[in-house]
Amino acid sequence: MRKGFTLVELLVSIVVVAIGLLSLASLLSISRRSLSTNEARSKGIEYLKEEMEEFEGMGYRMLVNSFQNGIQYDASDGLPPEYSRWFRVYNNDPVKGMARVQIFVSWKEEQGEWTIKMETYLTGM
Repeated sequence: MRKGFTLVELLVSIVVVAIGLLSLASLLSISRRSLSTNEARSKGIEYLKEEMEEFEGMGYRMLVNSFQNGIQYDASDGLPPEYSRWFRVYNNDPVKGMARVQIFVSWKEEQGEWTIKMETYLTGM
């Protein structure tokens, strides 16, 4: 009876281990890409929230007196260069005495360009 492994058994086991390591490497690459995408989205949501809190602090009267109805305004000051932020204010929408505020944040990544949007309503009552 022989002891040990044959050369064929050794080569087959090396191939199996190599395939496993390649699979693991591709999973790590996908995980890293997903992590960077999620970080960019989190920052985008943070930039939306900052602007939303600013509008909520202004109140209805100051908001409708400061911005023209339906005009797009740039609010990208202080953001990293790959991000842009803008907003629109609609007075008397959906009803008289209410203002609808839309805020957008856009950014570019390797996979493409992304835009997220948030809306809120402020009332004068």
